[in-house]
Amino acid sequence: MEIKLFRNWWLMTLKGVLAIGYGVYILISQFTLVTTLLAKIFGIIILLSGILIIVGSFLHKRSNPRWAWWLIEGIVDITIGLFFVFKPQWAKAFILAIMAFWACIIGLIQIITALRLKIYMHNWWTLVFTGVCSILVAVTIFINPFVEQMTKISVVAIASIVFGLIMTYLSHMLKDIYLKY
Repeated sequence: MEIKLFRNWWLMTLKGVLAIGYGVYILISQFTLVTTLLAKIFGIIILLSGILIIVGSFLHKRSNPRWAWWLIEGIVDITIGLFFVFKPQWAKAFILAIMAFWACIIGLIQIITALRLKIYMHNWWTLVFTGVCSILVAVTIFINPFVEQMTKISVVAIASIVFGLIMTYLSHMLKDIYLKY
């Protein structure tokens, strides 16, 4: 049953590429993370991620009894994305806290997913590693609010790039598993 879920491995690749692009943009940009433009860009990326997750949930509706959890995750991502796109002046005040909360939730989901898929993946620990890194980024942002804004921006950018690279790598592992079975 779960092998059928791997047929849409390219959705994970697309999410990884979006995360890498966002991280690179933050690093090379002359703007700070609290600008309206970056709040809107983050919103668009989260919105696209939510759409991809919802598409994946419906594509796997027959083969995965837990498809509704993906649907809920997609709806949450779309809600956060719309908030950032249409209310960037409000969102920029809370962007780091929202990103930290989002990273913590995503990290927990990744760890749970890795533990469920470890019978199919020999490198399942990479997904656990990504989840732990996401949670560490969230904790870093929450625990030390006095850290300079640029340091937090760098942490978010690097975490986004690492997350994207690992997601892309894992998507190709899923592709190999799908083609194997």
